[in-house]
Amino acid sequence: MSVTESTSASLGAPSGVGSRPTPNARPDLASDASPPPGPAGRPAPRRGLLRSLFRNRKATVGVGILLLFGALALLAPLLAPGDPMVITDAGSQAPSAEHLLGTTAKGQDVLALTLWGARSSLAVGLLVGLAATLVGVTVGLAAAYFGKVTDDFLSLVTNVFLLLPGLPLLVVLAAFLPPGTGTVIVVLIVTGWAGAARVLRSLALSIRAKDFVAAATVTGEGPGWIMFREILPNMASIVMSTFLGVVIFGIGSQAGLEFLGLGDISVVSWGTNLYWASNDGALMVGAWWAFLPSGLCIALVAFALALLNYAVDEVTNPRLRVPRRRRAGVRAPGGGTAVSGAAEAVTGPAGANGHGAAPVLEVRDLTVEYRSENRTVVGADRVSFTIGEGEVFGLAGESGCGKSTVAHAIMRLLREPAVITGGSVRFCGRDVLAMPDDELRSHRWRDVAMVFQSAMNSLNPVMTIGDQIVDVFTTHERVSRTEARRRAGDLLELVKIERSRLRAYPHQLSGGMRQRVVIAMAVALRPRLLIMDEPTTALDVVVQQEIMSQIADLRRELGFAVLFITHDMSLMIELSDRMAVMYGGRFVESAPAATILAEPRHPYTRALMNAFPPLTGPRTELRGLAEGVRFTGIGDLVEVAGGHWVAPHDEPHDQEVPA
Repeated sequence: MSVTESTSASLGAPSGVGSRPTPNARPDLASDASPPPGPAGRPAPRRGLLRSLFRNRKATVGVGILLLFGALALLAPLLAPGDPMVITDAGSQAPSAEHLLGTTAKGQDVLALTLWGARSSLAVGLLVGLAATLVGVTVGLAAAYFGKVTDDFLSLVTNVFLLLPGLPLLVVLAAFLPPGTGTVIVVLIVTGWAGAARVLRSLALSIRAKDFVAAATVTGEGPGWIMFREILPNMASIVMSTFLGVVIFGIGSQAGLEFLGLGDISVVSWGTNLYWASNDGALMVGAWWAFLPSGLCIALVAFALALLNYAVDEVTNPRLRVPRRRRAGVRAPGGGTAVSGAAEAVTGPAGANGHGAAPVLEVRDLTVEYRSENRTVVGADRVSFTIGEGEVFGLAGESGCGKSTVAHAIMRLLREPAVITGGSVRFCGRDVLAMPDDELRSHRWRDVAMVFQSAMNSLNPVMTIGDQIVDVFTTHERVSRTEARRRAGDLLELVKIERSRLRAYPHQLSGGMRQRVVIAMAVALRPRLLIMDEPTTALDVVVQQEIMSQIADLRRELGFAVLFITHDMSLMIELSDRMAVMYGGRFVESAPAATILAEPRHPYTRALMNAFPPLTGPRTELRGLAEGVRFTGIGDLVEVAGGHWVAPHDEPHDQEVPA
């Protein structure tokens, strides 16, 4: 029995919409499938990350210093030579065997003050760092993800806090609020979150536009999950840098406020130690031991946090990790295997010719406009087509003609300034454009899935392949993560990738393997329609053929229909049952692929066909549209033969284009 036979049975699609019998499925084998054990001794991703962090010299030094100070703070009651608040007559004594760090002008032991001061200063820094970073992350993510009014309001609030001068605001708030450690923490949080929010919003905006976020939206994941599971991990180094910076800000600002006498001077901290040293004139009389220990502690903690910041930046980005040399005798996981025979890649199920097959997708007069203050551009103009059960419908045209606009409109993924101004999109009779959000989330990926142009951009770079596939199952089906991971392994084997690759990150796979992973994720829930938006972009012709053969295999196995989008006419004709040629947002020709290959009617279609040199016969000069030729006022399609539709047109001037 083939791998695809057993795997399609174990994918476990639920009954109802999207659940169809497949000729090769063997449901009786689903319960017996079990994943092979992974490589022995290989650490899980999180454990591997921690091990990488602890192997980093900067992190080792930084964490070591912080652990030392943390231990001293926790053990201060045991290590301190007496009560730091006790005043004695042994004032201003230099360091000695009796007082290792000397005494203050009031006779207090400086070592005891320093140890007890660490408890307050480190606690305040940690609490301020956590709270201010949490506020900044939440505000930044919400502003970037929701946009519009939410972004405007949160950006306005952030800008107001940024415009207020930091130090005067600190002083004013601390002076008018009741004294105490709690007041200091609140003041530092209020003044410390805005800068973090601005930086994190800018980063989140760039990540929000990535294809893998759109893919997560298509899979039906909610806003909170996308923000904190998809976007936030890609900001890990910046969030950590922000947190460490705010901790330094908290410790330093607390010390500054208390040095100015605006904190609670009855509490022992490094800041109050400096305040009393200044009050007693320690610097003027040369009693350096009264202020140097606390100042040096602040500097060492800031140094340790900076080292840790550099280390986290190195190890949180998978691209910067240096892989360990593979041990001898361990075979590297292999790639996929191409199906022999190009003819098999274009073989579709019986009846999938656009006439006898039941329609899965009906698009009628779909119009999309891109609106700005100055002008409106029509991205799709009254586009109409249907796709039958199991049919491959191709959509060809040059870049910018509106192919991807149509695909995103079908999935309702368009964002401003794009607006759907007319038409309808129906999936199995249901109006997609009228679906509420909950129904739309269920519809995406379960009924209709999408493969985006760039596989590397469609995959989250800081999550393993396995975690990303598991998310598809846990989002749409009530299965345990163990079961979801088993199914994820089945999916990889379905596209000829070894199960052990579940632990790999996207950058560790070749371009072809990444594309097959994206295809595996798209068919995870066995959708009835798969939208493929230029799935072979940036791949060489050999890998293109492997991917197309893989898609043909999956289509025969799972029985889904395909909307195939590309500007490659040769690839389009090879794979599609029917196809349409798009120009300037309109269809100019639509017919069975074999008909367009044999008898293209529209001059733009002929120009696309003539853009590819023949593989056999004598060398010929390539002829396309003359420079500057444009088609305007494209009319509605007219049937010129059975199933062959062409837009009325004038023949352009027949000018040669250099080869």
